[in-house]
Amino acid sequence: MTAPWEGQEDQNLALTLKKAKRKSIIRSIVISLLVTLITLTAIFFGAAQLVAHRSAETKMSEWKYLMISSPNEYTSSYRDNRGFLSGVLEMNTYKIIEGVPVPWNEKWFNYNEWWFPFATGAYGGTTNLQESAPPGNPDSQAFRRQYNPHNGQKEMAYYIPGVEYDSSILNDLNLLTAMGPDELAEMALSFDQPYSFEEVKRMLPKEARPVWYWVDTYDESSGFYLKSHEGWDGVMISPQPVSSSSGIYGFGTGPNDNGGEVSPVDFLGWLQSGLEYKDNYYSEYSRISRYLKKDKAEPDAADVRILGVVVTGSAAGLKSLNGQPYIRGAVLGAVADPY
Repeated sequence: MTAPWEGQEDQNLALTLKKAKRKSIIRSIVISLLVTLITLTAIFFGAAQLVAHRSAETKMSEWKYLMISSPNEYTSSYRDNRGFLSGVLEMNTYKIIEGVPVPWNEKWFNYNEWWFPFATGAYGGTTNLQESAPPGNPDSQAFRRQYNPHNGQKEMAYYIPGVEYDSSILNDLNLLTAMGPDELAEMALSFDQPYSFEEVKRMLPKEARPVWYWVDTYDESSGFYLKSHEGWDGVMISPQPVSSSSGIYGFGTGPNDNGGEVSPVDFLGWLQSGLEYKDNYYSEYSRISRYLKKDKAEPDAADVRILGVVVTGSAAGLKSLNGQPYIRGAVLGAVADPY
């Protein structure tokens, strides 16, 4: 027979054990919550740091590439929309026509950690507007003038020396007569042959101010057809002019240089910087470097041959280019009102 006090002791022990168990559960829950909170904080903080690093890398990469691939075009602003281990960098650019800024382009770049399979970002894009086909010949492969989709301004185009084009080569110097003498414009000049940088500086009239020099980077692996060839369907495909938006490389003055001196050494410097950065454009930097240096260890300034130049000036001043024997093509670009 159990004594009364023994039963009471059992109840007290059971109650004590129950309270201890409840405290243990509560303590475990609190510890788990704290560990989870700390872990999630560490994860999101680490992810934020990784995304910030990738954002900075993307910004630097695109800026470096723009410096050699976008004639007379400069960055005006950036906007960065970041998510978890991914983001979208928005870059806005503008042109400068004799001191007058002209809003030009809006570019989006998705970025994420290479090991992260899911990316939030912006998709889609815009293409340059194009003039309609010649009347009565809708299937013509003739070159059609390109227009900027953001402002409707003309896009420049470039003709590689020695390449035979089926379509007529544009010469917009005659369009200057329809413009007011004080209207400002940029114009892409394509030369009849490659020239050295010093030769180009000497032969341009002072009324046409060079702001960007087009460099010869065209070999068989450049992605451009330098001869007519037969397509997969048997139709002959003719070479087309190089667009300002793809496949053109060179160097020029910066937005605040006020006509400061530039040289081929600047182009080689940007090229070397791209090689050292080893970003998405590394293979293209490598291709250009191989083409320039040929069988040498490194390219030098003499290897940089100029195929054309972008000049700016007033309509009256650009008329000084009429009759220049070295001009094979002249394509008008952005136009600005000086007032």
